[in-house]
Amino acid sequence: MLTALHILLGALGGGAFVLAARALGRRRELPIYAAGLVAAALIYVVFALAGGAPGAWLAVEFAGLVVFTLFALPGLKSSTMPPGIGWAAHALWDLLLHADAVVHAGAGANAHFVPDWYRLICAGFDFALAAYLIALSRRPAAPAEPR
Repeated sequence: MLTALHILLGALGGGAFVLAARALGRRRELPIYAAGLVAAALIYVVFALAGGAPGAWLAVEFAGLVVFTLFALPGLKSSTMPPGIGWAAHALWDLLLHADAVVHAGAGANAHFVPDWYRLICAGFDFALAAYLIALSRRPAAPAEPR
């Protein structure tokens, strides 16, 4: 029950993030989602550094930062599908890579550097953004805003 509540809270936060970004207009909206995806990956690097994660975990987090940045880059202009896929992949990153069973498998106790509640809220947030961006990519393009 608590797991579902954390995911729901994250999804509501993701919805609020979308509403705030949309209020800025389409030209500013997409770069915000791209920057948010990079920030979401960077947070895990910060958790790893602050939590004293083993070097291998730190390398995985930095690799994730690179991969999620590559998904985010097309979102700086007009593409929503790659960032949408990136947000969905990040949700899986939250749920699968940082699950207790994976974290503790041969890595020792110092590999648990991401709080469970955080990864669940983050997954809900990520899925909400992924759903929005993928749905947005399927709609016809809106006319350009005047400059």
